[in-house]
Amino acid sequence: MGRKPGFTDEQVFVWLSEHLAQAPGVTVQQVSKGTGVSVGSLYHRYGSMEGLLAEAWIWAQEHFSRLIVPLLKADGERAATRAALEVLNFVNANKAAATLLFLVPERYLVRPGLDLSIMDRVAEARDLLTSAISDFANRINHIAETVELAVLQLPASLAEKYLPHGTIPPQAELYVRKTCRMILSNPLEIEEVEHA
Repeated sequence: MGRKPGFTDEQVFVWLSEHLAQAPGVTVQQVSKGTGVSVGSLYHRYGSMEGLLAEAWIWAQEHFSRLIVPLLKADGERAATRAALEVLNFVNANKAAATLLFLVPERYLVRPGLDLSIMDRVAEARDLLTSAISDFANRINHIAETVELAVLQLPASLAEKYLPHGTIPPQAELYVRKTCRMILSNPLEIEEVEHA
């Protein structure tokens, strides 16, 4: 059987997300067999297995940031709640990217010793979301860790239960709304615990 003469990054990353959701490791030979892309083509595009994994993380992070960052440009608790709910929508609509971000540990995908150019792109992808959270927190007079907990960490933790193939039930939105509002409307108690 011949190998695919052309392939997209998304085809490879979707297969990778499904594999890593079930197994703790992967080889380039497994990626080749699973995707139908030759080992040589994979090395030509990604340079190494580590490069492929890092590119998959960047792809997932950029998908996520494109949805969340614009919502954090607005102000107030309602904007934060909309962003938190969008985390759930992201999981239902983008299973592969959500699996790579929320189910597979980042330390597995982004490893030491990567090429500097890839590490720069990893840092840029991280900084985009981190900066958006920090700017939003400053505008609403919260600390960034509190906003990150309410908007990202708690909905992402809830979402993990339904990855890679489940659908988040509608009642999860109610839990996320209430939790986000509770955290952001009671900053003093939460922030005192964080700094204890």
